[in-house]
Amino acid sequence: MTTRRTFLKLGAASVALPALLTTAQAKTAAQAAVPRLLADDTYPIGFFWPPPSSETNLARYQQIADAGFTFVNSGNDVHGWDKSLPMLQRCADVGLTALPSDDRISQATVCPGWQDEIRRVRDQYAALPAFGGFRLYDEPAPRLYPRLRMIADVLAAAGPTDLTHVNLVPFYDPRQEAAYKDFLNRYVDQFAPTFISFDHYPLLTDNTLRPTYFLNWALIRQAGLQAGLPTWTYIQTLLHGNMKSPTREELRWQISMSLAYGCKGIQYFTYWQPVGRPDFTFGPALIDAQGRPTEKYGWARTINTTWLQPIGRQLKHLVSESVVHANEDPLPLGATRFSPSTQLRSVAGDPAVLGQFRTVADDGRRWLFVANRRYGAAANVTITVQAAVGAVEEFVPATGVYQPVTLTAGAFRVTIEAGSGRLFRLTGAP
Repeated sequence: MTTRRTFLKLGAASVALPALLTTAQAKTAAQAAVPRLLADDTYPIGFFWPPPSSETNLARYQQIADAGFTFVNSGNDVHGWDKSLPMLQRCADVGLTALPSDDRISQATVCPGWQDEIRRVRDQYAALPAFGGFRLYDEPAPRLYPRLRMIADVLAAAGPTDLTHVNLVPFYDPRQEAAYKDFLNRYVDQFAPTFISFDHYPLLTDNTLRPTYFLNWALIRQAGLQAGLPTWTYIQTLLHGNMKSPTREELRWQISMSLAYGCKGIQYFTYWQPVGRPDFTFGPALIDAQGRPTEKYGWARTINTTWLQPIGRQLKHLVSESVVHANEDPLPLGATRFSPSTQLRSVAGDPAVLGQFRTVADDGRRWLFVANRRYGAAANVTITVQAAVGAVEEFVPATGVYQPVTLTAGAFRVTIEAGSGRLFRLTGAP
């Protein structure tokens, strides 16, 4: 999420690894435990770039919690024990989880006693109730996987339910698709993560979409499904480089597309406006450089609390079975065109992205998230289900319950606000 704009040169040679690190299947029993942020029913909603240490106070962190965020990544100047301790204390005060960063963890090198030092640092943080794990590294090159894996192994053995947060670089040149697949495979095999997080900011200042956005999501989704890992992403909130400041609809659209592609955790880039960075000049985020909430803070608060969290809870523990684009021509790179399936006969009307989900045990039910492909206008979509579908219910975020949907000749019509999405549950015919 550090806004690096060029894809890493992977090279053809594999990194030589100790036998301990050659495959994800070599994880210890402790690593097989599921981190709390992944296991519980709350949908993870976080961000990068928290308030600076000078603003680490109860009012600021209550402001974060009020906006529907559930965890805080370290960043800004909040790094290391002295700056992270107040963050962890304030997170505990308001019910947030914290993922601090510390050079004693991320920069650890193999030397006598190094494992004991990592455990000692981890236990120092773990004594605080808000601790949820460490933000270990952002966009690592493959040559770092062996060292990071050894660090993660020690952390996993010491705290099996802690999250070790690593975020991956995306790619922007379609010709690098094969290299990126290799990059993802090597990451899964050599680092053995418990989830896959990446960033790819699609909204450009010329009001176009970055052409590789859906292709990135398709490859990340595939890698997550193949490895049985949840996938997280970052969404852009502010102007930086050739990336625009999003409207309310564009903010929600990024989340809708991510949910349709099976995303299990949303992170905002950024929460507080960065200043004094050598890479970019950043525009105002949810909070501007003077600490004032912008209109985007209000948008995010409404999106998170009234829509994303209730829908995310429904989708978090489901398996992404398929994602297709309907009524869109030409298809964007990486997208799959809709064709009739066991549950759906046809999709007519405006462009939409449909993500279909099932339970892990596959009890026959299906969930269908229908996202408006456009962020500039509402969408009217008519969905016709197959005879095998006996009933359709819509999830109502405001009440947390499913309401029956009336089918006419096996079809129902749905209007979706610009950039938004709606969730349905399909059950088999009696």
